[in-house]
Amino acid sequence: MNMVFKSHQLQSDNHAYIELSKETLKRQLSILFPVAGIIYLIIAFSYFVATSSLWLTSQALLGALLCQCLTSVNKRTDSPRILIWVFIVYTTTNCIHGFYTDGPNLLNNTIALTIPLLCFFTLRHQYAYWYSLLFGLYYVAMSADEYIQKHLQINEALQNISAYTMVLVMAYLLAQHRNEAINRVKVTAKKDFLTGQLNRKGLEEQYIHQAYRCNRYLKDLSLLLIDIDNLKDINDRYGLEVGDQVLIMVSQHLNQHLRVGDSLARMGSGEFCLLLPDTSQANAELNALKIIQDIKKWQLELECGKHLSVTVSIGLTLVEYQNFSLDYIKADSALLRAKNWGKDQIAIG
Repeated sequence: MNMVFKSHQLQSDNHAYIELSKETLKRQLSILFPVAGIIYLIIAFSYFVATSSLWLTSQALLGALLCQCLTSVNKRTDSPRILIWVFIVYTTTNCIHGFYTDGPNLLNNTIALTIPLLCFFTLRHQYAYWYSLLFGLYYVAMSADEYIQKHLQINEALQNISAYTMVLVMAYLLAQHRNEAINRVKVTAKKDFLTGQLNRKGLEEQYIHQAYRCNRYLKDLSLLLIDIDNLKDINDRYGLEVGDQVLIMVSQHLNQHLRVGDSLARMGSGEFCLLLPDTSQANAELNALKIIQDIKKWQLELECGKHLSVTVSIGLTLVEYQNFSLDYIKADSALLRAKNWGKDQIAIG
């Protein structure tokens, strides 16, 4: 029985995201530190004019000097996360000291609200969560203490607590989204963008694991190299979009032949690699024959109404060398023979 797929049914759902790398963090810190230094200078000026306090003014100037040093070090270091830790610890210390000396005020509250944002967007998620949570408990305790001592009205205390809670939750949710994007890009790095199957890097990891296991327990490990016949002609005649849909169709077909423990990868162009652990050469040949026979029953219906079917050629080999490149060369040589013999068939290497 033939299976017919509409062209719009075969679309890739794989997406890529950008990970927060060291280079990205360095670029961000090259903006953060100078801006923070300018803010500290403004604070120092306001302290000097409003209070004439040399102690508070010198503290703010020290912060500006620290930011200047961090900016210089950031240009030379390969460990920007250490610098952001230094900045966060200094900011937290300043904030706590401000609470003890002046109590919660507009400046200290503003600094307090920046701490969870700094943590979640520059530190590991777990560290940021605990650091922000512990600081938040301290912040709430200080606000409550000020309320008890009648230094703050109840509405001001509730505003401070609510503001910190809101910023903490927002920072957590946004950082959670970023972390999911990072995990997604890690998966994408080992998968083919179009079909969602493993790429060569992802398959090599599976190969190392399966080759070691099969060698240890004296089990056969078979490798099938599967190539779509005349894919270039399909691309030239119907366009690259149709060629992509053919690739997705073949990928979905091969998925149906996977058992638990099998690994499938797209190696490039129209070539797929199927790793079959605990499979003898005879059983692998039967599996390959079934793939060749079944793939002819799948058809792609183009927008013009024409039905397009494809065939595949397969090179088969038993894993021997415990080296992916060598086993791949064996399978590729067998695949070339299958192509030269007229395609739509199996060759054993």
